[in-house]
Amino acid sequence: MSQAERLKTLRQQTNLNQQEVADKIGKSRSRIAIYETQAQVQIPSDVLQKLAQTYATTPEYILYGNVQKPPATHAPASGPARLTGGEMRILVVTTDRAGEENAAFVPVKARAGYLVGYGDPEFVQTLPTYSIPGFSEGTYRVFEVEGDSMLDTLRPGDLTVTQYMENWRNLKNDKIYVLVTTEGLIVKRVHNIVDKAGGIVIMSDNPQFAPDFLHADQIMEIWEVKAVISRALEKRKSL
Repeated sequence: MSQAERLKTLRQQTNLNQQEVADKIGKSRSRIAIYETQAQVQIPSDVLQKLAQTYATTPEYILYGNVQKPPATHAPASGPARLTGGEMRILVVTTDRAGEENAAFVPVKARAGYLVGYGDPEFVQTLPTYSIPGFSEGTYRVFEVEGDSMLDTLRPGDLTVTQYMENWRNLKNDKIYVLVTTEGLIVKRVHNIVDKAGGIVIMSDNPQFAPDFLHADQIMEIWEVKAVISRALEKRKSL
């Protein structure tokens, strides 16, 4: 039974409809429907707790079924050690024949899988890998840009060459990062208030998108954008 199926069964067992559950946890009915139909969607920890309380069960049961201990790769833990990398975060890398790390490529079509399998060696090994000249010190990923929230700096289809950030206290204000979160994979500028508020403010270059706050517990990985490979070349301006 999948996570979605467990949620639907739990709701039916408590004789609640989707709207009643939505009212109890402060979400929309459509969001409850998504949780009950999309098996791989990641539920924010605060919402997961509310669902568990509503259904008189545990978050672990909703996520994994009848297991006593969830895999270490799933729900993020909180605390100072998590912010600095002192608490273990699973980072899967691949290497070439010489033992040098490859840069795994995460295209738009692989985003949903990455949210679930970022800590799974078998999944990461299915991603295309490349060796990028000039990017050898550190661990790198290449993420394809989706959406228009970072226009005109980044366009849909652009490729961001990113470096893994272990210590989140070192995030630099106004720099662009790829954030792997419980809600999805996003590319944003950040304002670092980890020490003051336990999270970061995320900002888009497109003024149509408002800033938002992201708590550290909602973040699984952070990658700093170091370079951009663009498929969109500007037309030559007439003289």
